[in-house]
Amino acid sequence: MNQELLEKVLKSPRLPSLPTIALEVIDLVQQQDVNIKQIAQTIQHDPAMSTKILKTVNSSFYGQAHSISTISHALVVLGLNSVKTLALGFTLVNNLAGSESEGFDHLSFWKRSLYSAVAARALAKQINLVQQEEAFLGGLLQDLGMLAMAQTLGADYARLVDDAGSEHRRLWQVEQEHLDTDHAEIGGALAEEWHLPPLLIGPVRHHESPDDAPEELLPLTRCVALGGCVATLFMAEEPGEALGTYHALAEQWLGLTAEQAEPLLKQIHKDSIEMKHLLDVPTDDFGNADEILASANEALTHISLQQQQQQTELTQQNEQLVMEANTDSLTGAANRRHFNEFIAGEFEKVRQGGVSISLLFFDADHFKNFNDTYGHQTGDRVLVELASTIRRTMPETALVSRYGGEEFAVVLPRTDRMTAARLAEQVRQEIANMPVESDEGEILQVTSSIGVATYEGELFEKVEQFIKAADQAVYTAKSSGRNCVRIFAPKAKKVA
Repeated sequence: MNQELLEKVLKSPRLPSLPTIALEVIDLVQQQDVNIKQIAQTIQHDPAMSTKILKTVNSSFYGQAHSISTISHALVVLGLNSVKTLALGFTLVNNLAGSESEGFDHLSFWKRSLYSAVAARALAKQINLVQQEEAFLGGLLQDLGMLAMAQTLGADYARLVDDAGSEHRRLWQVEQEHLDTDHAEIGGALAEEWHLPPLLIGPVRHHESPDDAPEELLPLTRCVALGGCVATLFMAEEPGEALGTYHALAEQWLGLTAEQAEPLLKQIHKDSIEMKHLLDVPTDDFGNADEILASANEALTHISLQQQQQQTELTQQNEQLVMEANTDSLTGAANRRHFNEFIAGEFEKVRQGGVSISLLFFDADHFKNFNDTYGHQTGDRVLVELASTIRRTMPETALVSRYGGEEFAVVLPRTDRMTAARLAEQVRQEIANMPVESDEGEILQVTSSIGVATYEGELFEKVEQFIKAADQAVYTAKSSGRNCVRIFAPKAKKVA
């Protein structure tokens, strides 16, 4: 918090002081035992304000069925809370609206304030919040700090507002970067200085970060903050993103679905125009609600499609990265790292009560001769065809991996020893009939020695013992003349 700037703002002679009637209203509304007669008498001391209040309560904004002719009548019909809020709002707005500062866009400021106020009240009403009038006045005054800094800092502050552009949230960040404070902090301090009720001070101070508000003010502050989002929606150059933010926060903060939140927008736009005339504040044109919302929805649809496309591309990229990380680049089979992860998981499933898992180890017979006689390109071709044949023969649930060099391993989940042995013999025959052509056009004869091991919850304590068993079986196949299948058959209960 920039204490020096805060003091400068609060003591600035350029900042308008509150008129006597405003101070009297502020004092009265905070008295616990205030009665209708006292409020009515105070308001009636200012005929202009009395006229505005009566005009407002008889407008469509409040939708009264019968005409209200006196302040006392208004207090009875609308209640003390509504009338005192209107009185306080009129006195503050009338006093602040006449202030000017170099380079600051007062028309946009008051337009945003009206949108925010009307939207905050509509949202509070939608969720049946008692403090609907406080939501209106909190929305109207939430950017009070902007007006105060514009009056105090003049053109310097106007440049910060221009730098932030139409994105109001960006202004809050720019203020913190350049001033070590922001309009929410300044506005909250000013509201305290003027002795405004705590129900107004809280939303003004926390409207940019409503979750920081005290628990008892959280729903009210969220309505005020969301009212600001609605103002951004109607005033932004790119309303699509603002509409998406409004829908997301309406659901997150207030539990409103898009079907509940969307219809409020047209009424907010209409009521904001009416409130402009009732409060008699200067603004620029409000535009056409249908055109603004149609543009926002079209832009939001485009943004959503872009996000979906980006998400699809990101998912595909991630899948590609995972595949590359798990795949042997030459053969397309799983690599050693993926094999280790997969077999460890499947082994644990059986250990925890699964049925069985089998492991096949392949060793291409005399593979070194292919490299030495025909060259490494032919050797690579042998490995590629070998991996392809194994994958084609094995069931979809199997993991075919290149274990290292000319060695391949196949993990067969939920496969017993007899089925594994049958598959091993089938693939051995397929490999023996597999045509591989050298660069010179010679058809090469490729065979493979295969070892089989099965784990059914017993015998092996660790996955490493299971792998070693399959390795021992393939070694036995090679010792038995190669091009054959051998099944691990332990003589003891456990592998050493």
